[in-house]
Amino acid sequence: DTKTIHKSMLRGKFECVHESIAKPGQQPLLNDLYTNVWITEGECGEINSEHEVRDIKAKMRKRTQVHSMKRKDIFKPLLDQKQVKTVLTKGIAGIGKTITVQKFILDWAAGLENQEFDLIFVFPFRELNLIKKEISLLEVVQQYYPHMKKDERILTADSVKSLFIFDGLDESKLLIDFYKCPPWLDEEKSTSLGVLLTNLIRGNLLPSASLWITSRPAATCQIPAVYISRVTEIQGFENPEKEEYFRKKCKNETLADKMVSYIRTQRSLYIMCYVPAFCWILATVLEQTLNTDHSGYIPRTLAEIYTNFLIVLLTFQNQKYEDQARWTSYSLLESNQKSILSLAQLAFENLERGDIIFYENELRKYHIDISKPSVYSGVCKDIFIENSTATQDKVYTFVHLTIQEYFAALHVFATYQNKKRNALKKKNISNTFPCAKSTPSLFDVYKSALDKSILSKNGHLDLFLRFLLGIGTDNNQKLLNGLFNPEDNSEDIKQICSYIKDLIRKDVSPERCINLFHCLNELNDSSLVEEIKMAINSRDLLKQRQTPSLYSGLAYILQMCEDETDELNLHRYHMSEEGVLRMLPVAKFYKRLV
Repeated sequence: DTKTIHKSMLRGKFECVHESIAKPGQQPLLNDLYTNVWITEGECGEINSEHEVRDIKAKMRKRTQVHSMKRKDIFKPLLDQKQVKTVLTKGIAGIGKTITVQKFILDWAAGLENQEFDLIFVFPFRELNLIKKEISLLEVVQQYYPHMKKDERILTADSVKSLFIFDGLDESKLLIDFYKCPPWLDEEKSTSLGVLLTNLIRGNLLPSASLWITSRPAATCQIPAVYISRVTEIQGFENPEKEEYFRKKCKNETLADKMVSYIRTQRSLYIMCYVPAFCWILATVLEQTLNTDHSGYIPRTLAEIYTNFLIVLLTFQNQKYEDQARWTSYSLLESNQKSILSLAQLAFENLERGDIIFYENELRKYHIDISKPSVYSGVCKDIFIENSTATQDKVYTFVHLTIQEYFAALHVFATYQNKKRNALKKKNISNTFPCAKSTPSLFDVYKSALDKSILSKNGHLDLFLRFLLGIGTDNNQKLLNGLFNPEDNSEDIKQICSYIKDLIRKDVSPERCINLFHCLNELNDSSLVEEIKMAINSRDLLKQRQTPSLYSGLAYILQMCEDETDELNLHRYHMSEEGVLRMLPVAKFYKRLV
């Protein structure tokens, strides 16, 4: 029957994890690789750094007293709740929203969980964006699931309980307006997708259906709270799950042990492993470097990890398409220089606009031809609606947002290194006709990036900045030799380290201040951290109130501390409210606040 066919189709669609570096026919099974993420109910995301200082401690405690929830229970009401009709799940890029949806569907299709639903339909927003014509809700379902044409009435039958999943609201280009949108009650009548979605959420279309919407946090305000039954947030991996993921990802037990031992010693990387997508990138890199590099070199900083990831992708694509003898990283980068720098320009210009998905006509502007087997197929993945009757376009995105941020940084650095131009400054006469006096230094480029970054309220340039600074170090320049010629940047790096320390001592928001410490780590400068450690060891910090920068340094040190504890004890330190505010960025790493 229709339900059986539908379940079988979904099992086939979601049983494998599609990884760009996996060989054809060797994609890992989702059930073998899936590692549980921590899901919480309610609002417990980042506290806005611009928020008033008062009530800081109360807000921090609220963060540490959240209700955890299992994936299978997100539609189950608590004792004092009515039916949970619409769930909004938020989380940062790469935190596991899409993979959680896929695991939910796979378990349902296998008859293991959530059998209260008769049918489940999933619609990624990045694909819905392709449908430009007016269309009915019934046609949308049939376009994605052609087998539903055989039983058109099943969707509207009172006895059938359906779940509609809309994945990636932040990627939506649909017009969703709850204040101007007209009511729409007919599932078989055509209108715009925005009107259909708005009326589904309102409950005007298929009132008995349940809805699950996922989104990055910034886009969730598009839906009025009155239409949401439950808000959940994916917090990513807790520490045991970080290590569990590496052991599942790497089937070689000895190599997996090496990976886990290594990331435990690299605190800045270990912290970032709460993001599953970063774990995948790190595991991919470590599997290669720990297995093949006998020189003893292991990437330590964020920029080194992503540079090595690029080289792993290039190596894989070369083996896949060229069938040649093993190439060096230099020859791989040199032969793909034009392609990589085109992708880097695309990444940078779209990051500035806040765009993370691209369509074929946009790629053509950058002379990127996806049809040819090349590095693109490894770095970009495409989503194609084979049954679409609207357009036969494909949708592209970088494998993960942080990879787009890395490539954007690569563009800025390469533009300076190859053209001696500052890509962060808008073109003007001096940019177009450079002379000795107008040629920027690397310090000028770095300063432009820092000044832009610290003004950001949501930190959207934090990682881009860390990548840009890290790419200029000796290790990364050696790795990237082939894209540009290495230069001695030691004086510029000394200058920018001093500038970063000056910024830390100024009134920079807590989150940006913590990121500045991470920037110093990318530049291999630990002098300021050592100074703060000395102040802590001398117990000066415990006796009197200190400067905001010193408290930010304390927050960074606590974040980087290898001693695992669930408790953050603020009574140990003589803290002003400003000092407590500086602790906010690390509060999420603790379950209890004292």
